[in-house]
Amino acid sequence: MKLAFSTGRPAHVVLPANLLAKRNVDVTIYTAAYRRRFRQLAPAVHLRWVPQLVPTLHFLTGVQLPRPLQRADTAIYDHLVALRMGNFDIFWGWASGSLAAGRAARRRGACFVLDRACPHVDAQQALVRTECERLGVPYHAEPDWFRARQLAEYEEADVILVPSAYSRRSFPAALQNKVMIAPLFGRVPAAQSFVSTDRAARDTNAEAHPFTFGTVGGQPLRKGFLYLLQAWKRLQLPNARLLLRTDAPLHRFPALQDLLRQLPNVEIVDYCANMGDFYRRCDAFVLPTIDDGFGMVLLEAMAHGLPAIATNHCGSAELFAAGRDLLIVQAQDVDALSAAMQQLYASAELQEKLRSNAQLTLRRIEGDGSYELYSGALDRILSRVKVTR
Repeated sequence: MKLAFSTGRPAHVVLPANLLAKRNVDVTIYTAAYRRRFRQLAPAVHLRWVPQLVPTLHFLTGVQLPRPLQRADTAIYDHLVALRMGNFDIFWGWASGSLAAGRAARRRGACFVLDRACPHVDAQQALVRTECERLGVPYHAEPDWFRARQLAEYEEADVILVPSAYSRRSFPAALQNKVMIAPLFGRVPAAQSFVSTDRAARDTNAEAHPFTFGTVGGQPLRKGFLYLLQAWKRLQLPNARLLLRTDAPLHRFPALQDLLRQLPNVEIVDYCANMGDFYRRCDAFVLPTIDDGFGMVLLEAMAHGLPAIATNHCGSAELFAAGRDLLIVQAQDVDALSAAMQQLYASAELQEKLRSNAQLTLRRIEGDGSYELYSGALDRILSRVKVTR
């Protein structure tokens, strides 16, 4: 069986490519990135280079071109892949940039798998529009032609692969029979997943080390920083601090800037060479996200021994039991988030319970390192193709 991926940048393609290569599938990746950027990619996987201006320019110079140019570049890249692509049994493309290639593959009899790491585009944009209003920034809708491409991809695809039930629920009933869940656990190499969880190694002097909540996120419009800072202001926890790891330009969001000026016990960590160092500074982790199709940082934090709070819009939280492994709150609910943070701050017993149970669940999910949850979805895709042939 032959399978082709199309991804302008590496994304998470290494995981499925390697797992499929182990199943003796002939795998080719069409991409604008060079092989050295695909870390740990199996030697048996082929790469075919297709030019794409925007990500290449960003990688080389750090320059971020305007969104209209990015969208046009994505469409051009997609058409170039369609022109260059050969005959395959399965075409696997990333959402927003695979319509032309997916159609070309289907005309040649291939199964079209669309990889959508986020919820349905309309559901996601509705959340973003609300956040823009609350954060005091203008909302920029996707161009009509680009949204039409995204919706057409959903219609053309034989399988829409999503990482969580949260993402799946966002799709309309007419598309539900196409949507398949494949949790992305495994993007962090096994060697990096689990580190020492000996929290006793920290200085227990409360004055030297205030109780520290940590969070990680890159996009303020989707990561729920507003609700976290509002909860933090309301709590006024004694001898506590909040570490916010982000390189986002927070100064561009008036509502966030106003809150940060009022909260001296919030530290912005804009760079961290080793994320393990960041997690080791924390006593607990909170992910207030309003939109995370999966949310790998939650797994990373738990693997570093941190009791955690997440929202019900975090896909990776679905792998754990609420109240046993972590605390789950409603997204955008400041009251619920405040209560959960207060509960975790006040109870060493709860902290240890969540920490221990999350570690057990993580090891059960990881298994023998073959990432069974994701691997099972690949088997279902391959079986579907065999049945239809």
